[in-house]
This record gives sequence, structure tokens and C-alpha cells, in this order.
Amino acid sequence: MNSQSSQARQQILETASELFYQKGIQYVGINEVIAASGVAKRTLYRWFPSKDKLIEEVMKHRASQWLCWFEEAVAARGNTPKERLLATFDVLREWYASPNFRGCPFINAVLEIADASHKAHQVSVDLRESIRQIIMDLADEAGVENPEFFSQQYLLLIGGASLMATIEQSSTGAILAQNALAVLIDANLQHS
Repeated sequence: MNSQSSQARQQILETASELFYQKGIQYVGINEVIAASGVAKRTLYRWFPSKDKLIEEVMKHRASQWLCWFEEAVAARGNTPKERLLATFDVLREWYASPNFRGCPFINAVLEIADASHKAHQVSVDLRESIRQIIMDLADEAGVENPEFFSQQYLLLIGGASLMATIEQSSTGAILAQNALAVLIDANLQHS
């Protein structure tokens, strides 16, 4: 794979990702992605032989970017595992408050693509599991009892905060979730 070809693929992914997020996956056609990305139709179809394949690859690309951003932003926020756990909602609050926030792209995709067997659905499930793993590791480092159970509770908080941010166009849910998380952490700390 030469770098020009790789750049074309990257351009298609970035363009499709932005269009899907802004307009909705169902409302963006292949021709719009081709026109907006400035690549030849043949080039797009060489990389992505169907819209379903493009959707899947866009979701994988976006999930990888999001997870990297999340991990780096959280790691930069706190000195202790407990501080980093709480900082997850500071990071999310800033994301929710950003002017181009149109909801969690992974929740959006699952809702738009009702077919649970679609590979994009699995990407969202995998991302959720990756987030849970990060939280489980931080909880373990922080001395939380039963980090596995705690990480499941955390997923409820992040899902609720993300949904609230999407519906209300407000980052208040992140503040409420962070307050609930602080209570959960303190209630579940191991006592020596």
C-alpha cells in the first residue's frame, strides 16, 4: 500500500465519519462521501466495496480515535487512580459541551442501524467493553472492591450521561454522573 493510496483511504474515513456524525448514517449516500472527500469512485470502492463496509470501517476508525483521546485525556487529569476515575466525567463534560457535539456517535449508530448483527453494532459493543476495562483497571488501582461489578455500574453512569447530553444538549449529566461516581467509589473502597 503506497502512501498516496493510504492517504486516500484516510481521507475517505475522515470525510465519511464527519458526514455520518453530522447528518446521520442513513442520510449520507456514497456519492456524497465521494464528492466531499474528493476521491474517485473507483478509489472508494477499492477500499470499501459497500456502504456497510464503509460504515463498519468508519466506526472502527472513530472508536480507535475516541478511545485514544479518552485514555490520554483521563491520564493527564489526575495524580491518583481515584482522581482519574472522577476525571473521566470532566473529560466527558468538555466533550458534551463542545459546539459540534451531536450525541455519542456509537449510541447514534446503534440506534440508526437497528440490525444488531451489523458489524458497526459490534464495534460499539467492543468500545463499551474497552471503556469498561479501563475503568475496571483504574478501580482496581484505586482499591475499589469488586472492580468488575463497579465497572458495570460505571457503564450505566456514562450511558446515562451521554444520553442526557444528546437529548438535552447540555453537559449537566456529566456533573451528575461524576457526583454519583464519587459516592460509588467511596462506598466501594476496600477497608483494611
